[in-house]
Amino acid sequence: MTQASTLAPDVAGSLSLGLSDAELLAVITRDVGATVAVFNLQLRLVYCNDEYARWFGTEPSQIIGKTIADLYGEADAVRILPLVERVQAGERLEYQRLLTNPYGAEEWRTICLTPARNPQGAIAGFVTSAIDVHELQVAFNALRAANQRLSSHIDNSPLAVLEMDHELRLLHCSERAVQLMGWDDLAFVEGRLLLELLDVTDERLNQALQRLQSGQESQNREENSFVRRDGTEIHAEWFNSALTDATGRVTSIMTLVQDVSARVQIARQQHHQANHDALTGLDNRASFHERLERALAQMRPPADLLALLFIDLDGFKHINDQQGHQAGDEVLRIVAQRLLRSVREGDTVARLGGDEFLVMLDKNVTLLEPARIGQRIIEALNQPMVVDGKNLQIGASIGVAMHPPLPGKLELLMNRADQAMYAAKRAGKGRLCFAAPEGV
Repeated sequence: MTQASTLAPDVAGSLSLGLSDAELLAVITRDVGATVAVFNLQLRLVYCNDEYARWFGTEPSQIIGKTIADLYGEADAVRILPLVERVQAGERLEYQRLLTNPYGAEEWRTICLTPARNPQGAIAGFVTSAIDVHELQVAFNALRAANQRLSSHIDNSPLAVLEMDHELRLLHCSERAVQLMGWDDLAFVEGRLLLELLDVTDERLNQALQRLQSGQESQNREENSFVRRDGTEIHAEWFNSALTDATGRVTSIMTLVQDVSARVQIARQQHHQANHDALTGLDNRASFHERLERALAQMRPPADLLALLFIDLDGFKHINDQQGHQAGDEVLRIVAQRLLRSVREGDTVARLGGDEFLVMLDKNVTLLEPARIGQRIIEALNQPMVVDGKNLQIGASIGVAMHPPLPGKLELLMNRADQAMYAAKRAGKGRLCFAAPEGV
C-alpha cells in the first residue's frame, strides 16, 4: 500500500516523503487522533495504532492477536457481532456511540467499520476507526437528560416500545417489549431485523411496516398475533410511525405495541358462548341457522347436494323422568360426542334444544351419503350408555330434507326435515325417513 499508487506519476513524485509503506502507515495512524484497528476473519486483532491500545490502557504489542471477546467482553461481543457480520458481507457502517475514555470521562465517538480486502479484492477482515466528536458533548448532556426522562416514561409504560432503523433493524426497545415478545434480553435483539425475531401468523404487520418504509404512509395501526419462543400466542395492537429527514427519506420507525390477548380471548369466549350450546359444546340453533344460510347462499353446481338431518332421541323423556335431569344432561353430552364421531370432518352438528339435534351435510354429498351417515348415527345412539354406573338405552329417529330437489330455503328445509322425523317416529322409531319432493 502506497499513497503514490493512487496518484498520477508527476503528482506522486512531488508528494513523496521518502517513507516506506510501513513508515507511512505509522505516520498516518499515529497522528490522525483516531483509534484505528484491523481484525481478520477470525475476529483477531492484527493491527492497531497507539491510540486504540491506549483505550485499553496498554501498548499495541500487548493486545495484537486478541479476539473481540477478549478485548470487549462477551456481552459487548454479542452486540458487536451482528454489525461485524454485515461488514464482512461487504457493507460499510458508520454510527455514533457514547463511550467512557481511559480517563473515565464520557465522550461521543463516531465509529466506522469498513471491509478490509486483500490484493485479489476478497474480504479478509475489517477495519474499525473511531474519532472523538467531543463538540457534541454539551448538546449531548441536555439531550441525555431529556432522553432519561423519556426512557423512564417508556419503561414504565404499559405499552411496549420499539425503535428501528429504516431497514427495520432494532435500535432500542423497552423492557416491556422484551417481556412481551418473550426475548431473552436486549443484547439478543439489538441490530436484528424485527420480523426475523417474531413468529407472526400473517403478513399484515409486515405490509404495514413496508408502507411506512416506502413513504406511502407516515403512520398506521395494525393488529396481529405472533407465537413467542415458549409457545404462547400473543395478540397485539401495533401503533407505527415513521421519522423522515429533510429530504423525506425514512430514517427510523417507532412502534408502540399493546397486548390485547385478554381482550381477544374474552371476545372468543363470548363468540363461542353466543354460538355454542353450553351443555354439549355443539353449535346452537342460531349458529346452525347462520351456517345453513351461508351454505344455501353459495353458488352450487347442479349436481352438488345439501342434506339436513333432523334427529330426535327416542326414550330420552323416560330417562329424564326416571333418572333425573343430571343423568339426562350426561346422556345429551354422550349423544353429542357420538354424533361428532359419526359424521365426516367438515360436517356441521348442532343441538336445536331439548333432545333435538341437527346435522348439515354440504360438501361432497352424494344421493347415498345422507342415508349412510344417518344409519351410522342410529347405530351409534342405539349402543348402551353408562351413566352413574347404570346402563341406559335410547334411540333416534331421523328426518332428512335434501336440496335439491327441495327449494334452498332455510325454513322450508327445517320444516320438511322435522316432518320427516315425525314420519320416522310414526313408522316405528329408530329409523330414517326422507322428506318427499315438493308436490309429492
